[in-house]
Amino acid sequence: MVEISVVGDANIDLLTHPIEKYPKKDSQILIDSIKLEVGGGAAHFAMAISNLKIKTIFIGLLGSDFFGDFIVEKMRKFGVKTKIKRIRKETGISIGIHLKDGSRSLLTFRGTNSLFSLKNFELKEIRGKVLYIGGYNLLKNFQKDAKKVLKYAKERGVITCLEPDLKSGINCDLKELKDNLKLVDFFFPDFEEGKILTREKSEERIVEEILSLGCKNVALKLGERGCIVANKEEFFKVGGIKTKPINPTGAGDFFNAGFVFGYLKHKKLEMAGAYGNALASFAISRFGEERFAGRRELEKIVREEYG
Repeated sequence: MVEISVVGDANIDLLTHPIEKYPKKDSQILIDSIKLEVGGGAAHFAMAISNLKIKTIFIGLLGSDFFGDFIVEKMRKFGVKTKIKRIRKETGISIGIHLKDGSRSLLTFRGTNSLFSLKNFELKEIRGKVLYIGGYNLLKNFQKDAKKVLKYAKERGVITCLEPDLKSGINCDLKELKDNLKLVDFFFPDFEEGKILTREKSEERIVEEILSLGCKNVALKLGERGCIVANKEEFFKVGGIKTKPINPTGAGDFFNAGFVFGYLKHKKLEMAGAYGNALASFAISRFGEERFAGRRELEKIVREEYG
């Protein structure tokens, strides 16, 4: 039986080996390797939480091309059930340029993600205890459908989660996004996205403002400093785990997967934050399929770091 339905973006990630600095204009530098991986916030989440033995279905839109085939095959390898419509358009691609200081920049072609909408699936395909919507800001056509999808889930007692993905700038109606938060149980912005949404600069004020918009719980991701997890009754700062990052792409998506896994297991916000930090720290220190921790590995990190 499916436990989590994931709706949202999937694309290819082309990731460089960490480099010292960007090449100068009209110049060239050599790199040691480049990796072809599954990308997209929703796809990362689905694969990460499925690898923790949570039965997961992914709903999305891909091109009828090599990259689309690659993504579907990888998802199936990780045990993710798929309800993916294929069309004669190009699957999205992100090129990730990684630096040795642990930072990275992305060049993203949204491809079929920008075309995805409720026309590509039926509401009854949403099943399980949890609905997770990822890559909201990249899903140009889906944004107008999000409220209907969230409302459908809420009416059936499903826990609703939303990840905004505002890193590429504002490609959505912020007023509409804020209105949708009334139907969201768990919202997963990072610090910069929190500032965009609230125009506040302090972590505490960002959390307060987001909760005032109507969502029940917020997990504000703070990178190496960990996270703040809160609702109107509880507020916790959960410290980060010291890690040498070599592949920070998708760190927030892995955090979200760890958080949801931890919450389903313990039903405690603070513990959920610890699981989120742990899964993200594991992922950013690796490339390829090695990024996806198993349940035993995740539990070991949580015990060692948080007791």
